Amino acid sequence: MKNFDYTIEKKFGTVSNAGALPLELNLISYNGAAARYDLRKWRETNGQRKMQKGLTMTRQELLDLREFLNGLEDI
Repeated sequence: MKNFDYTIEKKFGTVSNAGALPLELNLISYNGAAARYDLRKWRETNGQRKMQKGLTMTRQELLDLREFLNGLEDI
């Protein structure tokens, strides 16, 4: 199995605290690559945080998503 390494470079905040898994937006570098925006839930077990399923985006993808969401009339 290939090693997987990540570094949280910046924490923007928690979007939701529903249930035991907070949904957070962070800027994360995976395996030393350029950092990307990361929206995912995190589980804390025995003092260690473990990432759950999430979504990783470039800056442009995040800006495009913001524009899309701002254009929604009723949600």
